[in-house]
Amino acid sequence: MFVVGSFVHWRTLAPLATIPALLQLLLLFFIPESLQWLEKFGCEKELEAALLCLRGDKADISHEAIEIKDYVESLKIFSSEGILDIFQKKYVWPLLTVAGVLVLMNLGGINALTYYSGAIFVSAGVSSMVGLITLAATQILKVRQRIQSLQAGKAKD
Repeated sequence: MFVVGSFVHWRTLAPLATIPALLQLLLLFFIPESLQWLEKFGCEKELEAALLCLRGDKADISHEAIEIKDYVESLKIFSSEGILDIFQKKYVWPLLTVAGVLVLMNLGGINALTYYSGAIFVSAGVSSMVGLITLAATQILKVRQRIQSLQAGKAKD
């Protein structure tokens, strides 16, 4: 949207930005249930069918089905604790630290840079258009780098 915003008026850009969200909303209805969800609600036949669909008709899915069942059972044990258990006295300092870091990131991080980037580039003597395109390129490279690091992490597993 950084690059498109450089060429398109904001009144046109706002409806354009809703297109990916609407597309995602429509495609949401075609996402199948997760294997853990199927096990949690006792849909064993659907679980086995989904595993066979994922692994192939001739695959041995018994070991993986048992792992999923064990995982769901272990989650039931841990889910007896409620969300309000976080708000105990021993967790006050870590929660405040995390909240403070999140606030500082939003006040002084990339959000502020992105918002004021046009003015920053103009005051530096660079065209705001060139600055916004440069900013968009760096964001694209950052996303590419993050994807590569995630893929490298999966390769280690």
